[in-house]
Amino acid sequence: MKTIAIIILLIFCVQLAEAQSCSSCRVSSYNYYKYGELDKAKEMTDFCITCDKSQKDPRVWYYRGLIYQGIHVSKEFKKLDPDAAMKAFEAFKKALLFNFLDPALQNLDIENKPEDLMAFYKALMDQKTKYTDQEITADIIMNQYPTLANIFVNKGIDAYQNTKEYDKSLKFFKSSLFVSGMSGKIDTPVIYYAGLAALKAKQYDEAIEMFKTCTKLNYGADNKEKANTYFFLADAYRQKGDTAKFTETLKKGIEKYPKDNNLLVVELINHYLQTKQVNEAKNYLQIAIQNDATNPTYHFALGTIYDSNDKNFEKAIECYKKAIELKADVFDYQYNLGAVYFNQAADIYNQANNEPDNNKYKALKAKGDEKMKLALPYLEEAHKLNNTDLPTLESLKNAYYRLQMMDKYDEVKKKIDALKK
Repeated sequence: MKTIAIIILLIFCVQLAEAQSCSSCRVSSYNYYKYGELDKAKEMTDFCITCDKSQKDPRVWYYRGLIYQGIHVSKEFKKLDPDAAMKAFEAFKKALLFNFLDPALQNLDIENKPEDLMAFYKALMDQKTKYTDQEITADIIMNQYPTLANIFVNKGIDAYQNTKEYDKSLKFFKSSLFVSGMSGKIDTPVIYYAGLAALKAKQYDEAIEMFKTCTKLNYGADNKEKANTYFFLADAYRQKGDTAKFTETLKKGIEKYPKDNNLLVVELINHYLQTKQVNEAKNYLQIAIQNDATNPTYHFALGTIYDSNDKNFEKAIECYKKAIELKADVFDYQYNLGAVYFNQAADIYNQANNEPDNNKYKALKAKGDEKMKLALPYLEEAHKLNNTDLPTLESLKNAYYRLQMMDKYDEVKKKIDALKK
């Protein structure tokens, strides 16, 4: 009996020593933290969480969160752990859950399951909920989480802008949103940044959710910025290969912001031009011109549709001239306008060649010459802007020949021969 009693006593002493050790490491970690000795506090909390008795002690995890958050913001101790902010995040989350006395609440997955998060909020609102220490929950939500949210925003921006680690940036922004949400704050700029990071990280479903939320919350400093959110949402759909949602989203943004939708209109125009949906492209080009009549690209693009698709050459000439009026030093603007006149002249010369009546032939030839004279200055200007373009030189050669400007004809012919060698 005496032997059994001694064994029981030894077991009790071991258990008591272990309990005291776990309790003392918890207290010691906090004391080191309180006096700014974060290196020793880190050692103690790292040891403390290895103890079975500490695994569900909310105070252990609360102190650990404080310590690691302190390490992150400390200049002296920051190098102790580059992942200190995330460890603080995990520690505070466990402290909140283990602070509930109800075992069912301790097992909630509040970060990944919306239904568990709702159960968590419901428990917080219920005055009958029992805690190990209610002040722990209040301090984390009211004081620690707002600080941690800002830390994650800064880390997310750094990962996005400086190291280009877009997956990591998204993770930080999402963590910031989570802790902000826990304290009842909806941080719409961070939702927007998370969407941008998700796009760069090619996590398109995440991007869609973020930008959809931004559009619902009407995020943006002004209507132009709000419209641009629709652009990014549409881009996420496009990257996923959902063309229907891509165009639908652009149209929604155009309709909602009729005076600030330029980026959306241009994107839709490019899509319609690339997919050969010419009439749709023309309609949205006209909207683009209404929004910004000083953009020569819009006039030129509309001119190419009238020129190539509609064969409405007068409208094409009008558009090309407007583009040149706005910006004269663009090769394509000059060449296309010259080409319209050149092709009209060529058609008239063909009619003349098929005309048996000499008087009518002369009248048609004279009419063709007038068109060719209109083409000439634009083709010459195009040549100045690109003096090695063979189609331009060939057109000039034919124009000079038709107008019997033989000196210039010979000059251009030599240039052509030299380029072809």
